[in-house]
Amino acid sequence: MNDRDALTAISTKLDTLIGAETNGLQDEVPPGSSVQRTEQDGEHGRWGHDYRLANKYLEALDIGQPGLIDRDEMERLAQEYI
Repeated sequence: MNDRDALTAISTKLDTLIGAETNGLQDEVPPGSSVQRTEQDGEHGRWGHDYRLANKYLEALDIGQPGLIDRDEMERLAQEYI
């Protein structure tokens, strides 16, 4: 599996996990709340950082800059989500 395939798989899995946790982001901010607890926040919660990181690395590949990818972080993402 090449980097692009791995990152796409990671991003897809994280998107699914975030969507399932937040009911497709419909539950992103509960009614009557002005702020959401961090553990319930799909975008900034436990998977949000990794989702943004995987997509940042995909963008690095898109612009022809694979050197921008932190290989240790990429390996961690692959071990955790593939």
